[in-house]
Amino acid sequence: MKKVFVAVSLLLCSFTMSADGPWFSGKIVYHNTFSTLAGQDITEKLSPIFGLENLYYISGENYKSYTEKKLMLELYTAKTNQMQYVINGQHSTVDAATDTPGATIKPLTGETTIAGYGCHSLQIDTDGITTVYYYSPKLRVNPELYKKHLAGNWYAFLKASHGALPLKFIMTDRKQGYIMNCEATSVEAMALTESEFTMEAPAR
Repeated sequence: MKKVFVAVSLLLCSFTMSADGPWFSGKIVYHNTFSTLAGQDITEKLSPIFGLENLYYISGENYKSYTEKKLMLELYTAKTNQMQYVINGQHSTVDAATDTPGATIKPLTGETTIAGYGCHSLQIDTDGITTVYYYSPKLRVNPELYKKHLAGNWYAFLKASHGALPLKFIMTDRKQGYIMNCEATSVEAMALTESEFTMEAPAR
């Protein structure tokens, strides 16, 4: 009985209760595929850069992601409001306060199921890029924790989805000439500490 109580307590810690929650804390695994605008599969070409899979962790106001080889790909912490990337072994930093002007958001009709979760969808259009997001109201973070995270339209998306995290997105980049399809294959609630959101922290 004690073991059951401990297990339930740990699970509840992964969903932080609040007046407007609960908020999700945990890991989402995404599978990526890539194609040209004409439909040619270029996954083999781009997956070494972006990862064939992404191990995505989010808790509170921080998130990070790794490739399937558990190599750090991206880290965001609200304390610095910066996104740190490691692409092809090269480290770069982006100010998350950098806005994307002219973005338009529209809700889409219909529902679909992804990784066992019923999802709604919306579309965000920016200069040369169209992204369709599929999100579940059952997996939410507090959007106001990311109100300074304007880059990539992250706060705009979270505000429009009421904090729901994307379980799939299809990004059509007409400037770079490719389409990225990123879809969740598993979702795992877990408690994550702030110390895990550093460039040195390993993937779980």
